[in-house]
Amino acid sequence: MSSIANIADSALQAFSTSQQVTAHNVANLNTDEFKASRATFQENGKGGVNATVSGTRDTVDISREAVNLLSDTTGFKANLKVLKAADEMTKELLSIKA
Repeated sequence: MSSIANIADSALQAFSTSQQVTAHNVANLNTDEFKASRATFQENGKGGVNATVSGTRDTVDISREAVNLLSDTTGFKANLKVLKAADEMTKELLSIKA
């Protein structure tokens, strides 16, 4: 079983990958014949998550990219709070043991 920190870290990496894909799509919005990429999240065997990037046949839809960016940002912030809570719990445990 993975620690809470490792699970949250894997999610941070997955959301970071997804944000990079969104940034790449938006940067190429006006590029002729550019096809958007997508990041797909999948659970890994350790309780965390991985992002897999794949190409599509779709053109870039700026509204979809905006939604993806907001979703990724929210997920990123939530996992940062998980890391903060785990850190605070560890500090409290150590202060109780001391």
